[in-house]
Amino acid sequence: MALVLAACSPNPNGQGVAEFGSVQGRVVDAKTQQPIQQFTVTIGGQTVSVSPASQGVFKVDHVPIGTQSLQVYAIGYQTFQLPGIVVQKDQTTNIDQLIGIVSNSGL
Repeated sequence: MALVLAACSPNPNGQGVAEFGSVQGRVVDAKTQQPIQQFTVTIGGQTVSVSPASQGVFKVDHVPIGTQSLQVYAIGYQTFQLPGIVVQKDQTTNIDQLIGIVSNSGL
């Protein structure tokens, strides 16, 4: 499983201390349920580009703690947003449901 991880850029919380967690999940075509091979995920100011070898699996590190919104972008698909992801300090939040994105062609 090949992942391209986001670069670290400090995002201190209100107290000036950087506290982060991670988020991971899997992106598929909403109709076929097949993994999306290339896409970009953005959450909490961090962005990762996911390679074809990933089978739709992603992990974003260095996400600021708190409630975040995740966005998925893939060429040929509608941008997907998933609000309400709770990120906890030094933990990985697993998005248990498959993230199904819809083709722009509607097919």
